[in-house]
Amino acid sequence: MRKSKSFSARLSSTILLITSMLFIVSMLVVMFFSHKIIAEEAEKNAAEMLSITSLNIAHTLAETESTVKNMAWLVEERLEDTTYMYSITSAVVVINEEIVGSCVAFRPDYFKGKHYFAPYAYDSEGDTLKTKQLGNDHYNYFKKDWFTIPYLTKQPHWCNPYFDEDGGQIMMTTYSYPVMNDKNEVIAVITADISIDWLTSKLCDLNLNEDSKILLIGDRGQYISGNLPDMGFQDDIATYEQAKKSPAFQRLIKKMTSQETGTMTLRTDNHFSFAVYGPLLNGWSTAIISPYRYIFAKLDSMQFIIAIVSVIGLLLLFLSCMRIIKTLTRPVTEFSKAALVMAKGDFHAQLPQIKTEDEIKDLHDSFEYMQQSITHYIQELQTTTATKERFESELNIARQIQLSMVPTDFPDNEKLSIHALLQPAREVGGDFYDFQEKGDNVFFVIGDVSGKGVPASLVMAITKASFRFLSGLGLSIDKMVEKINNTLSASNENNMFVTLFVGKINLTTGEMYYCNAGHNPIVIRHADGHAEYLKAKNNIVVGAFENFNYQPETTQLEKGSRLILYTDGVTEAEDVTEAQFGEQRLLDFANRIDDHDSSKDIVDKLITEVKNFTGEATQNDDITILTISYKKD
Repeated sequence: MRKSKSFSARLSSTILLITSMLFIVSMLVVMFFSHKIIAEEAEKNAAEMLSITSLNIAHTLAETESTVKNMAWLVEERLEDTTYMYSITSAVVVINEEIVGSCVAFRPDYFKGKHYFAPYAYDSEGDTLKTKQLGNDHYNYFKKDWFTIPYLTKQPHWCNPYFDEDGGQIMMTTYSYPVMNDKNEVIAVITADISIDWLTSKLCDLNLNEDSKILLIGDRGQYISGNLPDMGFQDDIATYEQAKKSPAFQRLIKKMTSQETGTMTLRTDNHFSFAVYGPLLNGWSTAIISPYRYIFAKLDSMQFIIAIVSVIGLLLLFLSCMRIIKTLTRPVTEFSKAALVMAKGDFHAQLPQIKTEDEIKDLHDSFEYMQQSITHYIQELQTTTATKERFESELNIARQIQLSMVPTDFPDNEKLSIHALLQPAREVGGDFYDFQEKGDNVFFVIGDVSGKGVPASLVMAITKASFRFLSGLGLSIDKMVEKINNTLSASNENNMFVTLFVGKINLTTGEMYYCNAGHNPIVIRHADGHAEYLKAKNNIVVGAFENFNYQPETTQLEKGSRLILYTDGVTEAEDVTEAQFGEQRLLDFANRIDDHDSSKDIVDKLITEVKNFTGEATQNDDITILTISYKKD
């Protein structure tokens, strides 16, 4: 047989396991918060850099807008001086060094004989200012966005980036401002061009690391400028369009076009990155997208070294624990051998000698005390078991005696058929029934003693004996109940009472005399098949007060009538949900009785219906059923 690992080995392994788990949890917590703090700092720094650059770009764009708006009134003042328009556009370029070109583009045929007229000033490659007239059949500025949109909307507009093939011949974005006449008509559009290269250079200053992505987009998500590291595409616009296929990138674009400010995590190029984004005043939005791996590189290296050192330390700890614990637990091994001997029945097994005054000494004393206690307990258990077996035997005898006290020889003749069933909830109970034929009369009773067990069974025996004695004296039903009540009340120190239903049927006339002393109403099924509860006066239970004046009643039975007497163990039988069988189910059962059913059939079917209702639930009260059939001729 293979020997299992020793206690010292298992204890050392447990200590190592717990220590390792605590270390791992601690490392994970430290890693989590370290990464969290570093990430938050990186995001904060990126947000600050983005905010500063955005303010710088926004400031330049605002200056551009302000310059163009301030020059617009000069155009309005000198509308007829076409030569002066070149001076205005030149001044726009000179005033703001970020503006690379400016134009005053008039609507078609504003000047007689001039379908196109758009004086344009721009910086040439030699940083010298040049001017020219843009409009011609080759360059129809009436179809350009920078003219069409403000002309139609009468609102200033920043257009999307484009290559100005006939103007500055560079990638640019243009701010356009409509010039209005007194009739609120647009007569011209004054513009200022900003080089995309300038925007890109501003954004490139934001680079946190070599893989950071810088992005500037328009109000509808169109690419304006940025620095997107090479992803295998020929230019940044192609890179941007490819990135837009990513759901995470789509969420970023949606937040940017919604003019939101914030930070979000997204997966790009198979790496997790964070994006810091914010809007500009003109509806554009900027973002920095930076991978986490560069931020966490040094931290991960340090954590790897800590992990290696910790593994070595845990191994040394395990070896030390093994040596120490093996020495300390040697007495425990000897105790286990002694316990094995005791398990085989020898409670006088030799225990190891312990000289130290510690927990091991306490264990030795406990084992010694246990040996003495178990020996004493076994002796007491043997005595108790014998007593219990004798008591259970006596209860079984009492149950048999009780069941033998109720009649089981049921009459079934041309006039009368009786059948009954008694099922105590315990070994003995307090329910009972009885009947006795006297000439043309049959006396019957059903009762339920308060409480259960032996006391209830004793009261039941007295009550039943009193009924059988009194029914033979020819007394009226009410006098019988009154004498039973006085008998029980006279010596009722335990305040126990009995519910009774006592009756007498004249088998010749069919007249039934009865008295209900606090018992459940009985069911009568008439000869026509209709069943109902028999109405009875409210008399108190027997055994409560002496000399109570019980009120008898009478009713006429038709031949073919059936009586169903029962105790509350029937109607109050509960299923596993604690729902009760109830009086209505009993009445429904009585209405379903077949005319050919015997009294025994009725009892058997009723007890089966109750058992089917309760299912697996435990019987919580005595069940007694008594049926009487007054037969037809």
